[in-house]
Amino acid sequence: MTDMIESAPDAANMEPENISFEEINLQPGTRLQLLTHRGHTPTPHLSTFIGVESNDYLLLRLPKSQGTYLTFYEGEKITVRVFSGTMISSFDTSVIQTIYHPLNCLCLSFPYSIQVKKIRREMRIKVDIDGKLGLADRTTIPVKLTNISATGCQIVTEQEVGKIDEQLALNFNLPQLTEDDTSNITLLAKVRNITNEGEGGTPSFLVGMEFVAVATNVQLVVRHYVYERLVDRRQNLV
Repeated sequence: MTDMIESAPDAANMEPENISFEEINLQPGTRLQLLTHRGHTPTPHLSTFIGVESNDYLLLRLPKSQGTYLTFYEGEKITVRVFSGTMISSFDTSVIQTIYHPLNCLCLSFPYSIQVKKIRREMRIKVDIDGKLGLADRTTIPVKLTNISATGCQIVTEQEVGKIDEQLALNFNLPQLTEDDTSNITLLAKVRNITNEGEGGTPSFLVGMEFVAVATNVQLVVRHYVYERLVDRRQNLV
């Protein structure tokens, strides 16, 4: 699957600044990205923030790879990224201790400086993801997501989907940080605009959709997906 970043000028203008750890207001249960530096390029993993002893250490959920908890060594460098709203926070830290069964958590050194990049609005990237749309008459039709942000998406379908402002159930599998890690997303989406792109008698509708009342954990998963690809492809921005 190939992703392209839309709204590139906004992304290119991200100017980093440094803040304290307290200023990012990281809450227990927040999903974050943990990067190891064991090869030529950093390897990303998903983790969860457990808690902090200010000026001393952080506790994160021990990440897994293919269902197995990862192993870390004392003093290993770790980079942590947090995605929230229109802000990307990152900091370097090191492993103090790995705590296995039954807690399965990672104790990291406390970061005294956090680098923040602010984005003026939600970023939207081009995607090619198959999905299903539940219509008002309770039938389900296949669709393809062509772009996505944390607050909405565009789909293309060969069938009419309904009327403007109608709320429909959208389902799709969202690839995550590794090829074998996907998240099944089901949410309500409101139809914002419909464009008939069909030619030669073949129907094709482009439908702009706004996500409605999205659960916090679902929005975080979508935002992680969008921002991870934004950061990975920053060298392509103009």
